[in-house]
Amino acid sequence: MRIFLLALVVATALSGIAASVLDSSYQKQAYQAFSTGGARVGDAGNNLVGKDWPSARH
Repeated sequence: MRIFLLALVVATALSGIAASVLDSSYQKQAYQAFSTGGARVGDAGNNLVGKDWPSARH
């Protein structure tokens, strides 16, 4: 029983150390990891496909 409790304490300590290392140095927020410099965000206009698109003709 002592071995099991010791293994439980060691596993808990290792998981805490791993979580603190990952949070401090390796992980990024989603907006930082998936951002690009060429993304244009603004007024997209009325018709995104253009006037020559078949479904745009009425």
